[in-house]
Amino acid sequence: MNEKFNEIIQTFPALMERINKSPFITKDDFKNLPKKGIYVFYENGLPIYVGRTNRMKNRLMEHSKQSSGHNSATFAFNLAKEKAKNTSINLKQRRKDLEADPLFSPIYTEEKVRVSKMKIKIIDIEDPVVQTLFEVYAHLELKTQNEFENH
Repeated sequence: MNEKFNEIIQTFPALMERINKSPFITKDDFKNLPKKGIYVFYENGLPIYVGRTNRMKNRLMEHSKQSSGHNSATFAFNLAKEKAKNTSINLKQRRKDLEADPLFSPIYTEEKVRVSKMKIKIIDIEDPVVQTLFEVYAHLELKTQNEFENH
């Protein structure tokens, strides 16, 4: 195994412990966030989404801002697609077209509101390689609803 990779993954249990012990943040905490790191959205006490970013405050706000589009509020978009599965909405449309679909749009808006009410935990991680690898590890450990499909 690559020595550097092995060195990185050996840090993951400690990083998971940091996430688990981190307090939930509020909108008031947004002014003191680290710039880079990993964040986890929680709903009803359960972790449901892991993300990574190099612009923490803006990224967290984009997830639930009503003006955010399908490329910014991806988590809410995926939740809306899941909610719309058993409807007549054509979910095979391009993301841009689906977002504009008059049947899908209200569901998407509703899911952005839902995301805005979720609790969040964060940890700072500067290294982009560690962020990338740890996002997947945290998803697997926390059993979140992340999708790693390209779009």
